[in-house]
Amino acid sequence: MTSAERLNLAADFPAATRDQWRGLVEGVLRKSGVEFGDPEAALATRTYDGFDLRPLYTADDTAPDAGFPGLPPYVRGATPGGRVLSGWDVRQRHADPDPATARRAVLADLENGGTSLWLVAGAAGLPVAALGDVLADVYLDLAPVTLDAGAETLAAADALLAVHVDKGVAASEVRGNLGADPLGLRARTGEPADLGVAVELARRAQAYPALRSVVVDGLPYHEAGASDGQELGCAIATGVAYLRALTGAGLDVDQAARQLELRLAATADQFATIAKLRAARRLWARVTEVCGATVRTAPLHAATSSTMTTRRDPWVNMLRTTLACFAAGVGGADAVTVLPFDAALGLPDAFARRIARNTQSILLEESKVAGVIDPAGGSWYVERHTDELARAAWAVFTEIERAGGIAAALDSGLVDERLAVTRTARTARFAAGEEAITGVTVFPNENEKPLTREPAPPEPGGGLPRVRYAEPFEAKLESS
Repeated sequence: MTSAERLNLAADFPAATRDQWRGLVEGVLRKSGVEFGDPEAALATRTYDGFDLRPLYTADDTAPDAGFPGLPPYVRGATPGGRVLSGWDVRQRHADPDPATARRAVLADLENGGTSLWLVAGAAGLPVAALGDVLADVYLDLAPVTLDAGAETLAAADALLAVHVDKGVAASEVRGNLGADPLGLRARTGEPADLGVAVELARRAQAYPALRSVVVDGLPYHEAGASDGQELGCAIATGVAYLRALTGAGLDVDQAARQLELRLAATADQFATIAKLRAARRLWARVTEVCGATVRTAPLHAATSSTMTTRRDPWVNMLRTTLACFAAGVGGADAVTVLPFDAALGLPDAFARRIARNTQSILLEESKVAGVIDPAGGSWYVERHTDELARAAWAVFTEIERAGGIAAALDSGLVDERLAVTRTARTARFAAGEEAITGVTVFPNENEKPLTREPAPPEPGGGLPRVRYAEPFEAKLESS
């Protein structure tokens, strides 16, 4: 008996057919009184990107070959070994404006499972002048820092590099990202994008072989209500704009590509998140191939979505972020940030931070989610979803390029117009009960004792609107 024969566990059973499945489904639908024509169409779910998620996928539902991990088109991962040996980077976000509190929180995270830091500095977070105090006890050669300083990016980058010098960290050991994202700042604030900031920091980063300087952030679009395809399309268009700016300033295309890191949202829709991260690698590989780069991948940072968080019954946010973190790991994220469950209420407390980092620790150390290379690979559903999402995102990207690029599309209102359609449709589905927010639109606790937190520094506004889908329904509950 061959190994193939031994593994054919269903050899003694007749092969099931699609027609048999359809017949059984039709019987169930009739008994339940559901009106239907085609049973597959009746059970399909239309995505906000215009393609259907069907109830059944088989080997007939082919998708383009996803290749192998570590090889083009990198759908299955940027490295052959995935994250099996090291796990993903547990990147903790800090935005507390009080330097002493931030310093304690940073140390607590790094001593208890965190492996890197995402520091929000400037008006929306830590004072730039306090970066040295906050990082005084941090071994920066072991725990890299990614900055998020908005309009104060240059000053924050200067301060961070000065801390490395003060600590005697060799240039070859400086890692992390200086966080230049002028187009993301344009999307959030409406202020003109100064790509010179990205150019200057990219030039400066050439002295540090392991340091990156630019973040291609999809969160401003996600937080404004974008679909997964819209978020991806806007992010890819942003990345292309940065490649143009950096190569136009004298860097070669590989030097430019090495400066970029992608950041995308992870949601509680686990399969959509898995497909989004896999599609992001495929899209970026195609962009860099066309640009003639040999550097075909970029680090992928997944952050749990703020649009899905709730102020009411915030404990349910733990379940949402666990699903999102799981999906980010399965999708092959290089770094993952889990927002604390009370983040929608204000500045997180120590307990919420501990739960956020322990969510990752449990998935990594106990559940061994990183212990399998591309566990979703070969799933007919995931492979088809990845392909259809990549095509939808490419359509968004090409529309933006025809409009003159992401900066022009933001200035003309094209991006906001497209996102508003999706935002309105999703809100309508929540209002109609077609989608649910547990603890708010379904199963609300009318006698809930609210949590209170110190208010967080206000995020910059003036650009794309920011949405948290539970907010209007929470307001209705509180006023009733």
